Amino acid sequence: MSLTIKTVEQFLEAYQGGQQEFSQLSLPGAQLAEQYLPFVKLEDVDLEEANLRSAVLTGASLIRANLEQAHLHRTNLIGADLIRANLLKAYLVNVLLASANLSGANLSGAYRRGASLAGANLNGANLRGADLRGATLTGATLFGTNLTKANLRDVSLDEAKLSHTIMPNGYCLVGENEMDDDPNHSQVSLRNIAAYSRLSQNFKKF
Repeated sequence: MSLTIKTVEQFLEAYQGGQQEFSQLSLPGAQLAEQYLPFVKLEDVDLEEANLRSAVLTGASLIRANLEQAHLHRTNLIGADLIRANLLKAYLVNVLLASANLSGANLSGAYRRGASLAGANLNGANLRGADLRGATLTGATLFGTNLTKANLRDVSLDEAKLSHTIMPNGYCLVGENEMDDDPNHSQVSLRNIAAYSRLSQNFKKF
């Protein structure tokens, strides 16, 4: 528990003193830009509108963290655990989320242009209306992911795994990387968004 920590200064002092766990910490609007916080445990914390630009949180645990409208420009979250985190309308330009676990996270309306999500787990995540232009999703898993009205321009889905994924136009993939409009259709590899654009009219409506 971290109920006695009330300020950013107290949090940083405790972390630098060796404390790693800060569950239920409440620091909305915290200024943590460029801070070095690898493997910190921030489960169930409130960091709404916090500034984490260029901060290093590799391997951090942010399970169920509230990061609504947080600024995560160029933040290093490689290998971080963000299960069921709230990233509603978060600013995630060029954020590093390779191999991160974002299953069940809410990323609706998030601005994630140029984000690196290679190998990330986005199963069950909500990316409705997210701006993902230029993002890298190579090798990511998107089982049950909601991409309704998301902007996927220039997004790489090379080697990504999609199943029951709701695509931007509302069509749904019902098998792993396959169309289900016709039972005779073979599996289709969605190597990139261009392939998706060519095939989208054949996807089964969700």
